[in-house]
Amino acid sequence: MTTFHSVLWSLLGLIMSPLVLADKLVDPFVTTNQNPFVQIYGLPAAQSAELTSVGELSTGLQLDVSSNFAVGNQVDEAVSIDGETHRANLQVRYGLTDDIEMGIDVPYLGHKRGSLDGLIERWHDFWGLPTGNRPNYPRDQLDYSYRKNGQMLAAVTESQSGIGDVRLRLGYQLAANEKRQWVLRTLVKLPTGDAEQLLGSGSTDIAASINFTDQSLMQKYNLTWHGSAGLLWMGSGEVLDQQRKDWVAYGSLTLGWLATQNFSLKLQLDAHTAFYDSALTELGNESAQLVFGGAVRLGKHWMLDLAVSEDIVVDTASDVVFHIGIKGADW
Repeated sequence: MTTFHSVLWSLLGLIMSPLVLADKLVDPFVTTNQNPFVQIYGLPAAQSAELTSVGELSTGLQLDVSSNFAVGNQVDEAVSIDGETHRANLQVRYGLTDDIEMGIDVPYLGHKRGSLDGLIERWHDFWGLPTGNRPNYPRDQLDYSYRKNGQMLAAVTESQSGIGDVRLRLGYQLAANEKRQWVLRTLVKLPTGDAEQLLGSGSTDIAASINFTDQSLMQKYNLTWHGSAGLLWMGSGEVLDQQRKDWVAYGSLTLGWLATQNFSLKLQLDAHTAFYDSALTELGNESAQLVFGGAVRLGKHWMLDLAVSEDIVVDTASDVVFHIGIKGADW
C-alpha cells in the first residue's frame, strides 16, 4: 500500500467516529480547480451559509482524483500539465457561538503518473468532448513544468506526496432564518506544503467571501440554491512568484434537488479569474468548472457525495476530476 493510500485510510478512520454533524444532502460539493499550479493557493471551495451549531463539532473527508492534460507554448513561455493528482482533504468545523464557526482543512496530496488517460479519452469520446493533444502524447506520464525564456522555473516529473498547505477558517453569520442564510467566510492558508514538489505554494494567502443559501425561491420543487463571491489575496511564495497575480476573484453557484429524504442531485459552477500574468491559456486565463453528481444518505448521521468535474473553459483546469466526499449530519 502506498504512503498516500495509507494516509487516506487513516484519515477515513478518524472521521468515521461517533460525531453528530450538520451538513445536508444539498450542500455544495467541497472541491475546487485541481490544476496543480492553482490548487496550491488558498482558493476556497464552495460552502453553504449554514454554520455548525454552537458547541458541535463536524468533520468530513473529501478525495479528488484529477486527470490533468494541457500543454501550451508561446514565444517565451511553455507549460506542461500532464499527470494525475490525488488530493485528500480532512475538514473540521466547530460552532463557537450561534454566529461564529471555526474550522481547519488539512490536505494530503499525491502527484503521480496515474492510470486514467485511457479512461479519460473514452469518457471524452462518449460525451463528444474535445481531447486536445492527448492522443499525441504518451499515456500515464507525469510532467508538471513551466519554462520562461528558456529557464525551467518549476518541474515535477517524479511521484511526490505529502501534506499540503493547511487552511484556517472562520465564518460569521450575517443573517439567518429558516429559509435563507447569509454568512461572511474568511480563510488563511499557511505555507505548510513543499513548494518545490507542488504540494504548496510557499505563500500565506487570505480569502474572504459572502455566501448565501436559499431554500425558499423554489421550495415547492425541493430545490436549494447556494452561492458565493469573494476575493483571494496571495502573498509572496516560491512557485512562479514573478508571474503570480496578487488578487483573484472567485465565485460559485450550486443548485441542489432533494429527490427523496435519502438522495439528492446537484449541479455546481465554480469560477475564478487568472492566477498568473501569462500569455498561456493554461495559466493566464479565467477558469470555470462544472461539477455534477449527487449525495446519498448512508445512515442516521452520514452521507456520501459523488461527483464529476469538467473544465468548461478548456485547459484552465483538470480535464476530469472524480470527487468523493464523506460527511456527517445531524438528521
